[in-house]
Amino acid sequence: MGKNTRTGIERIFRMVAFLQNETKNGGKVNCTDLQNEFEVDRATVLRDLRFIQDRLEMDVEWDASARSYVVNSNSQFLPPMELEDRDYLVLSFFQQCLAPYAGSELGRHMLSSFERMFGILTGTKSWNNWTTNVLFRFADKPPTGSSGATEVRELKLFNLLHRAIRDRRVVEFQYKSPANSSPKSKSIEPHLMAMNHGRWYFYGTDTRTRKLTPFAFARASGMKITPQKFMEEPVQHPRELLQHSFGSVLGTGPAFDVVLEFESKAAQRVKETVWHPHQKVRELPGGRLRLVLPLNSTLEVAPWILSWGPYVKVVEPAELRESIADSARRMAENYSA
Repeated sequence: MGKNTRTGIERIFRMVAFLQNETKNGGKVNCTDLQNEFEVDRATVLRDLRFIQDRLEMDVEWDASARSYVVNSNSQFLPPMELEDRDYLVLSFFQQCLAPYAGSELGRHMLSSFERMFGILTGTKSWNNWTTNVLFRFADKPPTGSSGATEVRELKLFNLLHRAIRDRRVVEFQYKSPANSSPKSKSIEPHLMAMNHGRWYFYGTDTRTRKLTPFAFARASGMKITPQKFMEEPVQHPRELLQHSFGSVLGTGPAFDVVLEFESKAAQRVKETVWHPHQKVRELPGGRLRLVLPLNSTLEVAPWILSWGPYVKVVEPAELRESIADSARRMAENYSA
């Protein structure tokens, strides 16, 4: 396949998506728009449109009164590909992974992109037809109330941070941490964005303290990209540090094993879930279970351990064992009166 042929096929794929996206909400597209969008002449646009209509069987018509091309709302993106049941299972998994985030702006855009890609792969936008028999349940989803993640312009912040990371530019913003009643000004060299438990975080180096820190999208406001560029990378990249994190907190110290033993009543539930990508699980006599988590901070794992109540015991490290025991004693005191 020659370069010109590949370029033509790529342009046709893009033209199909452009027509669908621009016209589905009442937008108007004419031949000049397509010429400008794809930087080709009129003859090429008309030839591509004939290919889309005749060979791809996409219902695209010229509406003289609206002076725009009209795409039938039931029109296929492309002819269906030969997909197997397992392929639809994967697509269904992706859709259900995204579904809990429909309440956020960024989630809605991801779902819209999924719908478009599903159409290109299968020839139909009706992905619901493939999800009626299989259900994936996810424990975490973002808050959808007025004070949750939807309050933040997630998509705008995501795009802004993506550009800043790509162009290696410092960002400035106001940040309200749980420990402070009023926001503080921040100047950060951003390195990574990550989602954890349905919430978006970004990681960057403070230009003043040179400390690598996580920041929650929901607590940042007034962010802007500055002309200031940065060249220095952190000694350890956030992606590397997160491999020993239980959540979003970065621990800079060496990793250590958090060793937990679960009673038989909780063992089955524990081993059914991957709690950490590098966890180790071993069955013990009497139906009990040992779980080893390689972490470099106990800040986020401690509340999780307490959530298991009397069905878990901390074996190591000793400091965590004593901290959990102290919390349990204080909890008991709350009910002693």
